[in-house]
Amino acid sequence: MTIIYNATDDWQVILGRKGSVWPKVLPWCIFNVCLTFLLKFLYERGIDLTFDGGVGYRYISVLVSFFTITNLNSTYGRFWEARGHLGTALVECNMLASRAALYTAHDPSPKADAWRLTLKNNLIKLIDTALFMIQEERASLFFNLMDHESKKIDWDRHGLKKTDRLLASVNSFMEDKNVMSAAINVDATLLTSADHVKDGCKNQGELLGRSAAIVGAYFNLIKFSTTPRPFVIAQMGRTLVYLWVLSLPGAVLATHLEEMFEASFLVFIVTYGFIGLTLVEVELHDPLGNDDNDLETERYLKLIKCDIEELLGEHSLSSQGKLLVNAYHPSQGYGSA
Repeated sequence: MTIIYNATDDWQVILGRKGSVWPKVLPWCIFNVCLTFLLKFLYERGIDLTFDGGVGYRYISVLVSFFTITNLNSTYGRFWEARGHLGTALVECNMLASRAALYTAHDPSPKADAWRLTLKNNLIKLIDTALFMIQEERASLFFNLMDHESKKIDWDRHGLKKTDRLLASVNSFMEDKNVMSAAINVDATLLTSADHVKDGCKNQGELLGRSAAIVGAYFNLIKFSTTPRPFVIAQMGRTLVYLWVLSLPGAVLATHLEEMFEASFLVFIVTYGFIGLTLVEVELHDPLGNDDNDLETERYLKLIKCDIEELLGEHSLSSQGKLLVNAYHPSQGYGSA
């Protein structure tokens, strides 16, 4: 879900808990402050673990800052890339339904109604299946592990132990979840409109193009979810951040041995900044799930399905023969004189 907040209310933004990284970052801040006091305690007993990193430590600080900001920018860019592909899939689905209703509204016969109902069911099946595959956390795993020729998982090759539970999970996951079959059913329905609708569905090519755009957006989202940022970059960045943050108490105490309050505050705020930004990057890494800061996929899906039902359903305006004449209704201001 997407967190809705009042951007002008600073206290709400600062103290808001839902979708916040505070619960995850606060333990790190407390741990580092406690580590600061521990190093001070050891120093007073003759064990000096403080250090002045000098120029080298400053270079590392710049490198850690670079990795943190670069990773966050990259992840935020991926977030909006996913939003764009998701928006394309949903908009094209809605447009396909509305245009199909408009292009067949000239025929309100029961036979045409049956065709529109079939298209509605196939379209809902397509978008349901596509978004399930995108949202389901196991989708990217099985997509990468499956041999797409045999439709089976090569357990030995991937070092997986075949268990009844895992087998059942695979079978239930793959059952009736073929997006291409659902897309073909939509296309077949469009191509056979002449058999059910008087004079056929107009502008068939446009509707087929919209169906192809839905499938294209789906594969872009699958590519997105199965191609994360390279592991080696994520590993390098996070290793540097966590090691550097854990070294902060020793570096800060080297110049603030007699100012424990100031040292603790500096350690707390810097730990919050760097660990917090790292955890934000982790939170936004996959925006297609069901976490607090993920995209509102479920809500969008419900809205689109309601629209499709209104446009192509049993009691739609096109089935009642009112869709075309509605444009000339006096309330619209045309012909009201």
